[in-house]
Amino acid sequence: MTESKSFYRGKDLGKQVIGGLAAVLMIAFSIYLTNHYFNTKFPTGISGGGLCDINAFFTCDVTTNSFASNIAGVPISLLGILMGSFVLFGFLFNSEKVEGTIHFLLIINAVSCLILFLYSLIGLGGLCPACTLYYLSSWLALFAFFKSSDIRSPDILALVSYGAVFGIIFGLTFNFVQGKQKNVNKLAQSLITQYEGLPNLGNPATESEFKLASIDGVAFKDAPIRIVKFSDFECPACSMLSEILHKIAVQYKGKVAIDYFFYPLDHNCNPEMNRPMHQFACYAAYMAACSPDQFSEIENTLFSNQPKLSKDYVDQLAKKYGTTECMNKPETKEKVVSYVNQAKAFGVKSTPTFLLNGVKIEGVLPLDQLKILIDHILAK
Repeated sequence: MTESKSFYRGKDLGKQVIGGLAAVLMIAFSIYLTNHYFNTKFPTGISGGGLCDINAFFTCDVTTNSFASNIAGVPISLLGILMGSFVLFGFLFNSEKVEGTIHFLLIINAVSCLILFLYSLIGLGGLCPACTLYYLSSWLALFAFFKSSDIRSPDILALVSYGAVFGIIFGLTFNFVQGKQKNVNKLAQSLITQYEGLPNLGNPATESEFKLASIDGVAFKDAPIRIVKFSDFECPACSMLSEILHKIAVQYKGKVAIDYFFYPLDHNCNPEMNRPMHQFACYAAYMAACSPDQFSEIENTLFSNQPKLSKDYVDQLAKKYGTTECMNKPETKEKVVSYVNQAKAFGVKSTPTFLLNGVKIEGVLPLDQLKILIDHILAK
């Protein structure tokens, strides 16, 4: 009788290394995704980016904010941590029953990854980079098993044991999520009461041509969520709000429109300033005002490189975006001043100041609090 080929008990060291390394990567990417899920759902700051936020297409938020990201609020990435752990567990308890069960689970996991990949690509119109790396790691682990093992029959007792482990972790995480949600609900009540008590000042008389987010075929005044930002490129707090609003633009795509209005704290273009404060703010605004089509990219570049802001740096960007001639025209300064003047109607005195569906908010509102207000408005 021919002995069954075994991944764990066989002599193919190369496949064992590949399978073990793939399992470690599965765990690592799943931990990253779990952390990203909780940071997105229950943010404590504005940190982000990196692996999970490359551009509008490659972003983890595309899946994190979909119904497929969780089961009753518990992120499905926990399953990835367990799956990778099960593969490593097999090296310690390498019985035929354990190997057959892990092999079987890897097949189910690989098929699930394919379904999620296609759903993200076709249904959501984007890909989660960390998720995709998890999928690749999962398929690599299955490849290592498939090539070196023909033990694929699951053992009922082993399946029940794995299910029990998942059940315990699911229950603990569910209780954690419920506790977090209670805290959010308490904060939401207070925040919404404050927001509803403020006067609605409406929209600026003229819609801005400088967009951080827009909805195809929908005018700004008709967008469900309307944010008007009065901002200064040399203002550190404006940079913080910019990062938050770029996240909002991704997470509420198709529901939010964000207009940018220049309000440099610089007497060179702001009639309300009687002394110099930010000496390059107007100069940066002139450059940005010359390229409405690329404004979101320019705005992000200026804020990301805020410590470098100087006349030379702005001149370099002007060459890159082809705005050198335009930014030195008198008409460009007049345009920036016209945007500054629109802030008077809303009593803007400092930056950042923004309007959320006509309600003025001064300073930076943390991401979690802004999301509470947006969700409240959408629910209405």
